[in-house]
Amino acid sequence: MTAGAAGLGGCAFFSLEPDRNEAKAGPKGTEAPTLAEQVAAGALPPVEQRLPRNPRVIEPLDQIGVYGGALQTVLESTDASWLWMTVVHDHLITWDPGYREIIPNIAEAYEVERDGALYVFHLREGMRWSDGEPLTAADLTWWYENVLRNESVTPVEPRALTAGGRPVRVSASGDWEVRFAFDSPNSLFLEQIAIHGPPFRLLPRHYLEQFHGGINPDLPDDWSQDFLAKIDELENIDLPVLSAWVPRNPHGDGGRQVWERNPYYWKVDPDGSQLPYLDSVVFTFFAEEGPLLLAAANGDVDLYQRQEITIPKNRPVLSDGQDLGDYQLIKVQEPNHNTVGICINLTHPDPVRRKMFQNKDFRIGLSHAINRQQIIDLVYLRQGRPWQTAPRPEVPFYDAEAFGTQYTEFDLELARDHLGRAGYTERDGEGRLLGDDGKPIVITVLCQSRYQDLIDCMEFVKRTWAQVGIELRIETASSELVSTRLDANDYDCTLDKGEIGYLDLLADPRWLFATGGSSYAPLWSRWYEGGEPNEPPPAVMQRQMSIYRERVVGTADRDTQYAAIQEVIEIARAEFWTMGISLPGEPFCVRTNRLRNVPGDDQMWMSFKCPYPAVTNMTTYYLES
Repeated sequence: MTAGAAGLGGCAFFSLEPDRNEAKAGPKGTEAPTLAEQVAAGALPPVEQRLPRNPRVIEPLDQIGVYGGALQTVLESTDASWLWMTVVHDHLITWDPGYREIIPNIAEAYEVERDGALYVFHLREGMRWSDGEPLTAADLTWWYENVLRNESVTPVEPRALTAGGRPVRVSASGDWEVRFAFDSPNSLFLEQIAIHGPPFRLLPRHYLEQFHGGINPDLPDDWSQDFLAKIDELENIDLPVLSAWVPRNPHGDGGRQVWERNPYYWKVDPDGSQLPYLDSVVFTFFAEEGPLLLAAANGDVDLYQRQEITIPKNRPVLSDGQDLGDYQLIKVQEPNHNTVGICINLTHPDPVRRKMFQNKDFRIGLSHAINRQQIIDLVYLRQGRPWQTAPRPEVPFYDAEAFGTQYTEFDLELARDHLGRAGYTERDGEGRLLGDDGKPIVITVLCQSRYQDLIDCMEFVKRTWAQVGIELRIETASSELVSTRLDANDYDCTLDKGEIGYLDLLADPRWLFATGGSSYAPLWSRWYEGGEPNEPPPAVMQRQMSIYRERVVGTADRDTQYAAIQEVIEIARAEFWTMGISLPGEPFCVRTNRLRNVPGDDQMWMSFKCPYPAVTNMTTYYLES
């Protein structure tokens, strides 16, 4: 790790300027001192002219903070997901900090009518984009007419924005009211837009019109590619945004990305002082896990909560460094259902492999040939227990024990029996099972190189699968390349963190049947989502999809939704589409002691769908002098 840190050179933490690491002393005032200076110089209007008529008031967790300072955090490689979980989250509505209910956010109020077929949002009068231009209902109707309904920009409309096979209709009533109308109930619409990676984003009409070929006749025919680049707030630093901080440099440009306070941000503390308290949030990029872990152990990371680092195997070194590094480990609640989701490609382009992979007995045989307890003991330091890709035991709508534990017994004879039932009994001279084409069965698993624990797990799986005649090869690649391969249907098997296993299953059932986020049947997923190329899934999965559309999405009655999702889960249990390794152990978050107003033990979630820590009101975090 020391060698890796030395290799950072100009990208090391304290060699990058400017950094404002200390909070300002003295009276807090109604705005940050840096903004007050700009007001005094005539470069900004007064704060009361920059805030909406009814700003959102945020109650700090512990106490009123002070302005100033830079929160230091990290990214492994240039993966942007931590950015989306921190500084790029604000939408019309949001989850509350406890992940219990959806509450107003950019919209100061909303109504749900016609059993979830109509959503009315009331915007904050006087709210502004980060460049000072007004946000109005016209921004949303412009997005609807020129982005969502334009096939050059949006060739396939997100399923969350459709109901009954027809797309949403968006209209405005005056400057501050926006209506999303569906032909039939879309009861999970709010959950879909409150998550990390919502189906639409709020875009500034006044800035983007110049890059739209339907409005600017001087643009070339292929204008849409440039337009898509212009709406990427991580790369295009000129794009006006509504977030608390705005990027100073493009994502991936150099060794870090700096986000500085938005002078037109629309939230205040109970004193009426404009948020955020922090001047900036700094993301330093690391190409490898070792230097990142070292930075955290040295106390150079104010906040970090990601599965790449805050995992059981790293707990000892991070625990040992708490006193010296002046930080602490915060216990985080776990909504995910598995450490490793093993996704065999059920729509493999090779007909021989497709037939083999779609055979349930073949998959059961592979599952019984995994020594899960050994993996739990050695990779996850005895945290967790054997578990399939079933919902978590705590879900309120399903008793998951039978599903979670089926086929988890490590029994090589039972594995051979199921492989034989699948029709695979012939072996070559080296003891490898032969496929229908007479060749040894070889499965290549494609794994993201950033997930070292998944790679370690598959090394153990490789040994035990070999004992039943299956050769496993492990191929690692960047997240971007893995995504490209999955989109192209060019893989045998891939691995996925078992994300989404709690309440979020209602809004995202990817582990129950093949939806847009699934990694085990891309052609079936695209059939469901309306993309190309696609292939109809088997009748039993189509039944799952129909139940979900009609009785989960199609009603706002919670009892009906729960009964329907139980049926969908039972079918997934019977079909055994994917397999898992174990329930995750206890996750944690790294937080320096100088960072205040951060939730304590069991007050945050390691959630993919509910963007933590963004929903914990990061705008009220502050640095103690």
